[in-house]
Amino acid sequence: MDEHNAAPHARDTEDSRLNREHGHALHNIFSIIIANAEMIGEESRGMETLQRRLDRIIAASRRGEQLVDGIRSLSKARHAPRPEPTEQASLPTVADGRLGRVLIVDDEPDVVEILRRYLERAGLQVHGFIDSREALNGLRREPLAYDLVITDLDMPNLGGIELREQLRTIRPDLPVIVITGHEGQCSGGPFSLSGVTEWLSKPINRNHLLDTVGRLLPPA
Repeated sequence: MDEHNAAPHARDTEDSRLNREHGHALHNIFSIIIANAEMIGEESRGMETLQRRLDRIIAASRRGEQLVDGIRSLSKARHAPRPEPTEQASLPTVADGRLGRVLIVDDEPDVVEILRRYLERAGLQVHGFIDSREALNGLRREPLAYDLVITDLDMPNLGGIELREQLRTIRPDLPVIVITGHEGQCSGGPFSLSGVTEWLSKPINRNHLLDTVGRLLPPA
């Protein structure tokens, strides 16, 4: 009888895990479509027919993002989730009155491009690396080149925690945001010892990203 009762619970847990993974993947797909469509639109100014089609793609993808976020929010409700900021029609500007040189490190080029786009449209200067070792070498050469680092947690060769540990020997005061697709990795453990300033879960919510960056950037 106990085994019979435990089985549905196990299936619910697995389904929840699969739903989170699917939501993460779908959100990234829509974000990549939006970012690329916006870039094509900016490069094709004056071609009205193409721009109209791109506007429809972007609008449909934004609806897809919102749908995925709504489904994920309902799935998380049973576990007392941290509320996520809602999407707004326009991007907030975080660069006013603050230094704004941001280094992004992620082994996925699409993630680097999406984050770069969000931050540059908010008025910040952004430099991206897909190789964490190259990013570290760049900071060794120019320790004062950046005001904030955003790094993925899971990367080949040098992960986000290891990167932060190396950065502490170069710039102990440099704020570091770590992004991860697994929220459970951010509870205690190495995070309590690594000097990570803040963490964000994937898929990245644009407004949450900009709010966090705005809080951590030093005054100009």
